[in-house]
Amino acid sequence: MVFGYEFVTLDKGQKHARRELLDFYGLVAQWSVLFVFAVFQLCFFLAWLTKHGLEYERPRSPSFNKRLDGKRTWLRKSRQGWARMMWWLQKPVIPDWGTRTEWIGGGVWTFWLLYLCVVRTGNDYLHLTKRFGAIGASQLPLHYLLAMRAPYSPIQWLTRLSHEQLKASHQVLGRIIFALFGLHAAFYLNFFVRSGFLAKRIKDKDVIFGIISITLFSAISTTALGQLRRWNYRVFYVSHVVIANILVVPLFLHVHHIRPYIWEVVLVNALHLVFRTKSLKIYSGTIKLLPGTNLVEVRIPLASMSSALTWQPGQHVYLSQPTGSKYSTAYDQFVLRNQTNPFTVASIPVKDKELLLVARTMKGNTKQLAELARSLSTDAPGEAPSIPIALEGPYGASTHLPDFSAFDQILLVAGGIGATFTMPIYRSILEFQDPDHAGHPQIRFIWAVQKLADTQWAFPSSDSAHDEESEEEGAKDPSAVEVFVTRGSGPSLQVAENGDEIELAEDDQLLSMEEEMKKPRKGMELKVGRPKISAIVDEVCSKGARVAVITCGPRRMTRKLSDSVRQWVNQGHEVYWHEETFGW
Repeated sequence: MVFGYEFVTLDKGQKHARRELLDFYGLVAQWSVLFVFAVFQLCFFLAWLTKHGLEYERPRSPSFNKRLDGKRTWLRKSRQGWARMMWWLQKPVIPDWGTRTEWIGGGVWTFWLLYLCVVRTGNDYLHLTKRFGAIGASQLPLHYLLAMRAPYSPIQWLTRLSHEQLKASHQVLGRIIFALFGLHAAFYLNFFVRSGFLAKRIKDKDVIFGIISITLFSAISTTALGQLRRWNYRVFYVSHVVIANILVVPLFLHVHHIRPYIWEVVLVNALHLVFRTKSLKIYSGTIKLLPGTNLVEVRIPLASMSSALTWQPGQHVYLSQPTGSKYSTAYDQFVLRNQTNPFTVASIPVKDKELLLVARTMKGNTKQLAELARSLSTDAPGEAPSIPIALEGPYGASTHLPDFSAFDQILLVAGGIGATFTMPIYRSILEFQDPDHAGHPQIRFIWAVQKLADTQWAFPSSDSAHDEESEEEGAKDPSAVEVFVTRGSGPSLQVAENGDEIELAEDDQLLSMEEEMKKPRKGMELKVGRPKISAIVDEVCSKGARVAVITCGPRRMTRKLSDSVRQWVNQGHEVYWHEETFGW
């Protein structure tokens, strides 16, 4: 009938054998992921061997690439080849349509699952149809594990990747599962129509719950589209969480054969809830608007025994929408769990004894946060009152950042509010390096902002007389942050991306703050215009054998930076790259 498959009639024994094959290949599909984890461990082991094989006194000069000989030559070439391949894989196939890694990895996994869907099905059409459903259901526990935010996730532990880095795999696997279930439903519909059973079977509970399940899958896949996420992140997030939890009910009631997988999903969800609850704490802090900007600043002082003092630079938290009072009502508890936004911790907790969060007011939660800050400043002029603030975390890939003391050159590039990630890393490198050591890395920090006032949270007022005296003596800090101001002063700062006026400061406030920021600030080197990314990368990479590049900012800027760094990697230079992004 269709590709050699037919509607065959089976006796009881043949149906039992078919059921055994369906269960067996479902387990094979589920546990095949262990091979992927084994590949990760093999790569980690080979990287460790290569690192130790090349360990010796490294000359801090680009000529390092020419000095290796003997057995180290093939190690160096292997490492360079691996680096070039990884950069090639990270390049997007089409902008905003996934990287080559996602396409290749997703394609290989899809091919493998499709093979498991057809192997040993003979000419039995219903066997093929049921196999698509069984294989799709077998991937659900892995799909939910990839969405687990908590750092206790076994997948994060095995792959050494954060939730943010695993989200792409979660999205790709979700599309694969939806395609498998879609084929399962389409094949069954064809069977019902061709056999004349549609009018009868459409009334049966298993079919009804199957239709409900595929409808919910369609809804969750539609709301997860990138265009909708960019249009309204809150619609995407709430619908995604709600539908993902409701979906297990019709799937459980659909057929009993997939219930072991559904129980695994329930277990994963339960553990995720426990882990998130463990990471959720209520603090007391202040919220205020930064003068002359559309930035909201949250400061939370830390007690001497607070666990937050151990948080590492570059980590982020999820801030629940503050209500200005205790989280006591049912609505407050809902807000506590669901109306959250990621905020990078812009301070070094152990040094500053506080958590500093800075966000640009856009729409949704950040706009409500700004409105709350405005109301609090109106009610209590002067110092903002302290209110309960719920934070979940910390999370982030910064826990896997390398020891920066092993590099010759370190380049940090930030755009706008992206400096909340790079600034604490920059400060921690300066704080813990030995300036008297001849081989300490050279650091260059590039920060592009539209308005100079946007940097006030990072550069508090300093002793102007002392700074002016230092400038007259010709003193210049070689590791000062190079702040590039791309626009002049003006009220245009007060317009959000959606075009709504938010009026967080009067024009005279804006202009006075811009003038105030132009006074000498310790650790800042003020420049005008856009940074020449390519020239900066060429200068940094030409001075060191081992270079680390850390970036966080607008996609356009990071892409240009990545393209410039890739040219040096292709020439054989050793470059560590980390791009922090919040694209979920």
